[in-house]
Amino acid sequence: MDKVLVTGASGLLGTEFCTQLKNAGSYVWALDNHSRSNTIPECDVWVNNDLNDPRTFEALPTNFDYIYHYGAINGTTNFYKYPNKVLTNNFVCDINVFNFAARCENLKNLVYASSSEIVADDPVSPVPENTDVLIKNIHNPRWSYRLAKITSENFLANSNLPWLILRYFNVYGKNSKQGHFVGDQINKIQNGTFSVIGANETRSFCFISDAVSASIHMAKNTSKEVINIGNDAEVRIGDAVRIIAKHLGHPDAVFEELPSVQGSVANRRPDVSKLRQRMPEYNPISFDEGMQIILSKE
Repeated sequence: MDKVLVTGASGLLGTEFCTQLKNAGSYVWALDNHSRSNTIPECDVWVNNDLNDPRTFEALPTNFDYIYHYGAINGTTNFYKYPNKVLTNNFVCDINVFNFAARCENLKNLVYASSSEIVADDPVSPVPENTDVLIKNIHNPRWSYRLAKITSENFLANSNLPWLILRYFNVYGKNSKQGHFVGDQINKIQNGTFSVIGANETRSFCFISDAVSASIHMAKNTSKEVINIGNDAEVRIGDAVRIIAKHLGHPDAVFEELPSVQGSVANRRPDVSKLRQRMPEYNPISFDEGMQIILSKE
């Protein structure tokens, strides 16, 4: 039986990881500080502590087989509103986890949750893993999250740890929080606000269970690589909000289309050919199917 540590275990990805890992027979330690969610996921051992505090790691065993590091301040709204907090918190958490992982002598893989934000300005679409990182305006508050991820990827790539970097492209699920596109739009529509920012932009949305099952497969079979995790089917943002509205009972809703925010990219689509080579059965569901699951009243 694998012994697994999941950080950020109360978040969107973390809770799904705990569920799938438990169902697969792993012994799961779940760690979160409940800063954004009070969820206690399915697990064998629950730890309510802060990754910013080095003392958190003093109480943890060092015989983990896998560490899934998903603890971070996320959400586009937070990037703009609290950039220094996002940058500092996320990088300090990462370094603390990496230093702890170095003490785990039998560790098979440290799985690091990176992000498509790293390659946000790349003109190539779909964007592969082995692409240059371009930043048009390094002082844009949006890049607070991105800069921490870039630095941590560099740290891992130059470390002796058994690492796996997974870059996620617009993952969503039933527990998507406000501050993210899906959570924000559901909340706005439920409150009678029919507006959308950046309607002509496109994104490639990936349903949570697809993203996590692919991640666990990669963790078991791949190390010291960067892998894109996502859905390579693009959806126009203006069409995405109408899909959400349809499943909320507003099929004929008319949306006010507002300008994009500073730094928001025109499109975001992953090249998932490397993922499909290693997991030929990977077949993510569509955004319409995913929203039907999330918003079903049954």
